[in-house]
Amino acid sequence: MEEEKSPVEITDIGVVNVHDHLCLMYRDDEELLGAVLPFIQGGLSLGERCVYMHAAEKRLEEVLQNAVDGNKEDSGALILLPLRQTWLRGAALKQDRIMELLRDICSGAASDGFSGTRIVCDMTWALRDTKSQQMLHHFERNLTAFAAANETALLCLYDRRSFGDERLLDLARIHPSLIYSGRVCENPLHLPDRMRSTVLSELDTFLAASHRLTAVIDDGERLKSELEQSYSALAKKIYENWQEEDTLRATEKEMQEKDEALLANRRRQYTILQHLPAIMLAFDSGDRLAACNHEFERVTGFRGEEVMGKAMLELLHVEAEQREEVVAHHPREGGDYRGREWRLHCKDGSLRLVSWSNISRYVPVNGWANWILGIDVTPKVAEPALRTVREELEVRTAELEAFGQAVSHDLAGRLTRISGDCGRLKQFHAPQLAPGCRELLLDIEEAAAELAGPIAALQRMTALTATGIRPVEVDLSAMAAEIAAQLSGAARRPVDFRIEDGVTVTGDKEMLRLAMEQLLENAWHSTLGVKHPVIRFGTAQVRGERSIYVSDNGPRDAEAPGEPDGKGQGERICCGIGLATVQRIINLHRGRIWSAEQAGKGGTLYFQV
Repeated sequence: MEEEKSPVEITDIGVVNVHDHLCLMYRDDEELLGAVLPFIQGGLSLGERCVYMHAAEKRLEEVLQNAVDGNKEDSGALILLPLRQTWLRGAALKQDRIMELLRDICSGAASDGFSGTRIVCDMTWALRDTKSQQMLHHFERNLTAFAAANETALLCLYDRRSFGDERLLDLARIHPSLIYSGRVCENPLHLPDRMRSTVLSELDTFLAASHRLTAVIDDGERLKSELEQSYSALAKKIYENWQEEDTLRATEKEMQEKDEALLANRRRQYTILQHLPAIMLAFDSGDRLAACNHEFERVTGFRGEEVMGKAMLELLHVEAEQREEVVAHHPREGGDYRGREWRLHCKDGSLRLVSWSNISRYVPVNGWANWILGIDVTPKVAEPALRTVREELEVRTAELEAFGQAVSHDLAGRLTRISGDCGRLKQFHAPQLAPGCRELLLDIEEAAAELAGPIAALQRMTALTATGIRPVEVDLSAMAAEIAAQLSGAARRPVDFRIEDGVTVTGDKEMLRLAMEQLLENAWHSTLGVKHPVIRFGTAQVRGERSIYVSDNGPRDAEAPGEPDGKGQGERICCGIGLATVQRIINLHRGRIWSAEQAGKGGTLYFQV
C-alpha cells in the first residue's frame, strides 16, 4: 500500500501583482507546495486563470490534478499543461513557440472572461542538454519582458537539488522578485536589462546590491524611528487617558459622596420639618399643596393624602378682598413676609387662626415654590385682647421710633452747634485764652467728635428699624476685616486685629453691619493707652452653644457684669448709646448679648444671632 500523504497546509506568501516575474528555488516538496499552492489559490480568488506548465514535479502535478478533478464545474480556471505539450513539443524547445503559447494562454483567458492569468513554469526541462541550459538565460529575460507587457504573473520553479548554486545565483539576478521562506520579496541582486547593456562585474553587482540594502536599512531605521515616535505618542496618550479616567473616577466618587450627603441632609431637613411644633405647608409653582407636616395634621385633623394637590385658597379661609393679597404674597420666586394672619380650614368644619411666615425667597427648596410656617393663635377668648394689645404695641413702637428719630436728630443738631461754637472760639479768641481754657476747649471738641458716632448710629438704627429685617446670609468675618481696615486708616496707632475666617450668620446685613461697627469701635476706644493693643473677633462654645465674640485687652473697672446665669442676669449691656444700639439689633434678631469682663484684663462681648 502507498503511504497516505498528509494534506498540504496553504499559507499566505504575500502580495503578488500583475506583471510580476517571480522565482522560487526550493529544496523539497514541502517548500515547493508551500509557495505554488498559495500563488495559484490567490489567482483563483481574484478571478484569474492559473496555468501550470510542468516538467518533472510529480508531487505538485498530483496535487493540482486532484484539485482539477474535484472542481469539474470550473475546470477552465486551472489548466495543467504536460511537458510534451509545452516545453518539448516537437521533440525540442523553441523559444518562439513557447512565447507564442504564452500569448495564446493570456488572450484565451481574456476572451473567456478571466481578469488575468498566473502561469507556473517548471524549469526542469533545461537540464536535458547543454543547449537548453545555454538558452535559459535569454528565455528568462524574454519572460520578464512578456510579464511586463501582458496581464499576467509568472512563477519560475528551480530545484536546488538539480541546479547548481552558482548557476542559480546567476539565474536569480534575472528575476525582479523571489519567493523565499514562504514570502514574496524584492530581489536585491536583480539587474534590469538596461543595466545589462554593459558588461558588469561581480563587484558592480555587489555594490548595486549593497546600495539597495543600504536604502532598505535606511528605510527600516526611518520606519523604526517613526514607530518609536508613534509608540511614544501612543504611550503618552494612554497615560493621559489613564489620568483622565482616574480623575473621572475620583470626580464621580466625589459627586456620589456629595449626592449621598445631600440626600442624607435632605432627609434630616424633612424629618425636622415634619416634627416642627409649627404648621408647615409647601406649595408648587401652581400654588398647590406639595407637602405638609404632622403639626398640620394634628391641628386640622386632615391626613396628608387627603389634601395633597389642593389649591392654597382651598386650604386657607380668606375673605374675597384678601384673595388677591394672599396670591400676591406667594410669587413663583418665593415669598417674604412675617405675621400674616389667615384662617385655616379644619376637617370638622371649624376654622383656626394661624400667624404665617414665609422666607422661601431666601431659603429655596427644590420643588417647592413657596413653603410657609404657621403658629396657631386661635384661642377665641384671647383673640380680641391680643389684637388690641398688638395694635397698641404697634402704636407704641411707632411712637418710640418717632421719639428716637426726633432725639437723635435733635442731639445731632445740638452737637453740630457745639462743635461749631468751639471752632469759632478757637478761631477768634484762642490767643486770649489761658492754657487751661484751651485744653478744656480741646476736650469739649473731642467729646463732641466721640459722641457724633453713637448719635449717627442711633439715626441709622431708627431708619433700619422702620424698614424691617431682611434676612440674608452675612459674612461677619469679611465685615469685621473691612471695619478694622477703616479704623486703622482713620487713626494712626498700631492695633493687632485677630479675625477668625468663615464666621457667617443669617440676618439683616445693614443692621449687623451697624452692630459690628459699634462693637469694634467700642473695643478700639477701650484699648486707648494700651502699649500692645489686641482686638479679637471669632467664635467660641459657651455652654455648648456657638457664640460670637469681640474681645480686647483694654483696662476695665473692678465691677463688671459676668456671664449670663440663664435668668437674664448679666445680659443687659447699657454702656452708652453705641452698645445700647447693638443690644437693640441683637434683640430684633431674637438673639442675646452679654459681657464677660475682668478688672485689668480686658473684656469680651458675646452674642448669638
